[in-house]
Amino acid sequence: MKRIQFLFALVFINTIGFAQETIKISIKENKVPCVGVAPMECLQVKMGNSKEWTYFYDSIEGFDYEPGFTYKLKVEKTKKQGNLPADASAYNYKLKKVISKKKAKTTEITQTTNLDIFDKKLILTELNGKSISNGSIYFTINNTNKTITGKSGVNRFNSSFEFKNNELIIKPGMSTLMAGDSKSMELENEFIKTITTPFQIIQNGNVVKFVNPKNHKTEMVYNIETTNDIWSFINGKEWKLFMLENVGRDFGNASIQFNTAEQKVSGNNGCNRFFGNYKSTANEITFDQFGTTRMACQDDDSKETERKMMQYLNNATLRFDVAEQTLNFYQGDKLVMMFGLQF
Repeated sequence: MKRIQFLFALVFINTIGFAQETIKISIKENKVPCVGVAPMECLQVKMGNSKEWTYFYDSIEGFDYEPGFTYKLKVEKTKKQGNLPADASAYNYKLKKVISKKKAKTTEITQTTNLDIFDKKLILTELNGKSISNGSIYFTINNTNKTITGKSGVNRFNSSFEFKNNELIIKPGMSTLMAGDSKSMELENEFIKTITTPFQIIQNGNVVKFVNPKNHKTEMVYNIETTNDIWSFINGKEWKLFMLENVGRDFGNASIQFNTAEQKVSGNNGCNRFFGNYKSTANEITFDQFGTTRMACQDDDSKETERKMMQYLNNATLRFDVAEQTLNFYQGDKLVMMFGLQF
């Protein structure tokens, strides 16, 4: 009997050993926008002896990240048990030890005079003399984190930058590895090749030109997206709910629609039609004077969708943004609802 118990204990210990390991993780000083189940911000990490920075979509239990510092951690990595959703991580991470925490070096920037391009969405409209009208290439220059993040056509990318002798220098960065059709990939490759050149930046209102300082040729032209541009895109379209409190699924008829001329909002909360007023700033929207129809919900899921949607929309102020074909609402820093464009 003791021999059986010993063998059972040995098998149990071996099982734990295969499912759990201790690894070292290096962490950069800033997070970057990324897309998991939904748009979010990811740590940039190197696992073990890897030389490549990658996105880290998970959390590390017990680790309090502070922007502006680089870290080296010892972390316990444990494989999750049971059947997991396809979009869920297969591992849990738990902090064992902070090996080092260092203040990141900051690059002194000589900013080009009178530029107003930071923390704004720049949309490519011309590349090497060719007009670009599909809005598939864009980025934002974050002057606090000294990063550039955006989309190169098919893939998302992020990199760092500096101004040197009044020239913008975009450094090699990271990118997703998705494939697209041949025309889109050709455009993306041309953009990636072009953007590695140092540029002089010339701004005239919302038009920003990237000029090659060697031959004085304008290689790229961007438009700065304005609040009017955003609302022109949102206005009149039906946006269908597909994510609520980090749960993505089919929410039936749940949707939202805006009338910018009358500052009205309406839609379906899963059970009933709703309607009300709204006011907006550059990145916030305030809803008020809401009303709904009084139909009974046919099932518990629809009833819960109605409750949560109205909790966020009724007499509330939310932060919002538009990312390609999605309209996203945030409560503080938490993404609470995502709506997709209904065609």
